[in-house]
Amino acid sequence: MASKKDLRQMETVAVERDAVLGRRIHEFRSERGLTLAGLAARVGVTRSFLSSVERGIAYPSIMVLRSIAAALEIPVFLLFTGRESNGIVVRKKQRKMIRHPNAPYSYELVSPDVQHRMEMIIMRLRPGADPPPRSHEGEECALVLKGQVVLTIGGIDYVLDEGDSIYYNAGLPHRARVIGEEEAEVVSAITPPSF
Repeated sequence: MASKKDLRQMETVAVERDAVLGRRIHEFRSERGLTLAGLAARVGVTRSFLSSVERGIAYPSIMVLRSIAAALEIPVFLLFTGRESNGIVVRKKQRKMIRHPNAPYSYELVSPDVQHRMEMIIMRLRPGADPPPRSHEGEECALVLKGQVVLTIGGIDYVLDEGDSIYYNAGLPHRARVIGEEEAEVVSAITPPSF
């Protein structure tokens, strides 16, 4: 069993690896209009220690970080990851692409991953694209962002124009095809994730 001193050292080592931790604490504190003294009092540390943490000179223990996060009313992970890489925001350039070799269609994962209860994808279809029908557990809601498509669900064709949407049981075989000569884009919310 580890001693208290060993545990404190392990906590400190884990925090020392993040060079921007102090800057994030400062940003969150400033957004909330808290002074160094005000946040330090809420956390139970000295103003000078908190100032040293924000400047990257001192490194708090995990327990102190938990107290800082609680005082700032944010999850602890935001102190390490920041807002941009926290599993919530997905920037356009960071999306995962799913392309089939030489196929005239592609999928782009809009949601952060497929580890949650829902996923969102954008399907891009070029004229002549004829992806095979697929079926999977769950439900799907699709919205045509661009172009005109025919969505075949369970053998029934539904013509959808830009701005039209459809909600269906994803257990039925379904596929989308372009009508006309313009590329189409369809965004779909799928639950549970199927990719």
